[in-house]
Amino acid sequence: MRPDSAAGAGDDRRHERLRTSCGRELTIGRLALGDVRRPAARVFVDLGECSGCEGNAWAGLTVAEARQFARAVLAQAAAAERECPVPTASSGTEAAANPRFPRGGLSVNIRRPG
Repeated sequence: MRPDSAAGAGDDRRHERLRTSCGRELTIGRLALGDVRRPAARVFVDLGECSGCEGNAWAGLTVAEARQFARAVLAQAAAAERECPVPTASSGTEAAANPRFPRGGLSVNIRRPG
């Protein structure tokens, strides 16, 4: 993930981008909604567009939902690593190469209702 260069300099970077192995660019950022009396912080995830996909999708999450989402993504990443370990020089683990999921790649599947 790289900080959004359009977000400006300093510590106020509100967007990060991640390009997937299929070319989709995910954008993760913060939104400040509401007013001074009732502020509402949100985190958004924009799945961007990709060739061969219909449209794009995004989600606005509360801070608690964003943390729950992050925990779920990390748990799934850990499970995926256990199921398909990447061989390392020190582990002695052998793993079959899978061209669909290159090392460090990310696959995102979107299901739309109907």
